[in-house]
Amino acid sequence: MAVAQGAFFAIGIVIGLVMTAIGLFAGPIILFDSIALAVVSAVCCNQFFEIHPAFCLLIGIAAFAVLFFLQHTRFGFWLIGGLLSAAWAFVFAFLAYVFSGEDMIWFYVIFGLALVLMIWLHLRAKNNG
Repeated sequence: MAVAQGAFFAIGIVIGLVMTAIGLFAGPIILFDSIALAVVSAVCCNQFFEIHPAFCLLIGIAAFAVLFFLQHTRFGFWLIGGLLSAAWAFVFAFLAYVFSGEDMIWFYVIFGLALVLMIWLHLRAKNNG
């Protein structure tokens, strides 16, 4: 019984943290996505291809500009926004899976809810900006 209460407590904390993060980035989610992918591209560029960090910075800036521009086009928005909505939903679902003691029901429920929420946030950001 104590294990179940601990799991519910951990899930509650995770959901609270997720909602806080979503609240912080609810408005400029397109900007946040572009920044996150630019940072990932710059780090991967340096780690996998051993390119000089200064060039990786330039590559990250270019990736940000391209992604931010593409997310403001119709095709780019649906492609990038859809993929990132699914990626964020998977991250949240995986966290729920880990903190729930590897319960797949929590994974699927959180994945579905997060996917709907992230698509809504992307659509809201597109309509506002």
